[in-house]
Amino acid sequence: MAKRVPALSATAISKLKANPLKTVELVDGAVPGLRVRMSPAGIMTWSLNIRDAKGERRRFDVGQGLGLAAARDRAEKLRRQIRDGKDPTAEKKATRERAKAAKAGIGTFGSIVKAYFEDGPGAVLDTRGEQQRRIRDVFTKYLGQPGTEISPAELQLAADQHRSGSSAGHAIAYVRPIAAWAAKRELMRKGFDELEKPTTYNAHDRNGIGQRVLSAAELAKIIPKLGRRGHDAAVRFILWSGCRLEEACGATWAEIDFERGTWTIPSSRRKDTRSRTRKKQVQQSDQVIYMPLQAIELLRELGPGEPHDFIFQGDRGAKLQNWDRWSKAIISATGVEDWDRHALRRTTATMAGELGAPPHVISALLGHKNIGDQLTAGYSKARYSAEVGEILQRVADHLVAKL
Repeated sequence: MAKRVPALSATAISKLKANPLKTVELVDGAVPGLRVRMSPAGIMTWSLNIRDAKGERRRFDVGQGLGLAAARDRAEKLRRQIRDGKDPTAEKKATRERAKAAKAGIGTFGSIVKAYFEDGPGAVLDTRGEQQRRIRDVFTKYLGQPGTEISPAELQLAADQHRSGSSAGHAIAYVRPIAAWAAKRELMRKGFDELEKPTTYNAHDRNGIGQRVLSAAELAKIIPKLGRRGHDAAVRFILWSGCRLEEACGATWAEIDFERGTWTIPSSRRKDTRSRTRKKQVQQSDQVIYMPLQAIELLRELGPGEPHDFIFQGDRGAKLQNWDRWSKAIISATGVEDWDRHALRRTTATMAGELGAPPHVISALLGHKNIGDQLTAGYSKARYSAEVGEILQRVADHLVAKL
């Protein structure tokens, strides 16, 4: 008859000391197979030495540095899992393998994004370069992590906390089809289709509607850092005209009339926010802006160029790109955080209001289709071009005088 192994006690565990020459092991008689080891280095580990579901004797890890009660509790749970035919070490092995693969760039979120655009459905997209830039900028933290370990909540929080709500919104839209494609191949979890574009609010917002407006103190830090070429010149022009970023980047010399001091934005390049019915009923018109003297002076420095050339150019005369890179650089240079280039247009409109421009003039300045209230908008088609030109000159003069 085999001698019964006595149960370990808390006192016996407390007296367990490291032997510099060998590993010391004790067996617990209370839970069959439970053992505790003390390494020469003084590290105490618990294990369960029993047969698995296949009848093979194996040593299962219970934990490190545990007390007697906690070790027994974990060991009993392991025994139940093994009796049910489960392998408690499988998930740990899988996690280690995923981590190993991640270091090699296999199965990571970044590699999934790359595969989608190189070999997957994204390979045929003309915007694949832009989409990858947005995703990498917003979700930088997760690019090196295994795709299967990233939850939708983590990407949602990353988007919500990103400095640019616009960039985050684009990244969310771009990552949804990638995650769906990856989920079908068990490279990512399901549920990313429920990601939402972030709704941002900034404590410095003057309007109280979650849209950033730069203060005079902030502009005083930003404007002196702006050059008179490329992105910097376009930013100056947006502040002086109140135009949209896309309108400034797409502006060509053919649209400028130096004699009249005007910039005509063709209807084909204007953002049309009208309903589908309204778009069919009424053709959109061009927008004529009487530019302030500061804007005209800047344009004379830059050109004029060939009629179809972009006014504000990137490398080799191309349309300006990489605005995220520009935003990072200007934020680093000025210390003014939590804003992006889309705040410029709102800042111009806000300054115009503070300088006395009535709402209908500000609406015309912004290029809105319907100006005034619902009743007058149906009758008056005035664009208040002279009034807009006057207030833009006052805004430009104010910026020069105060900053």
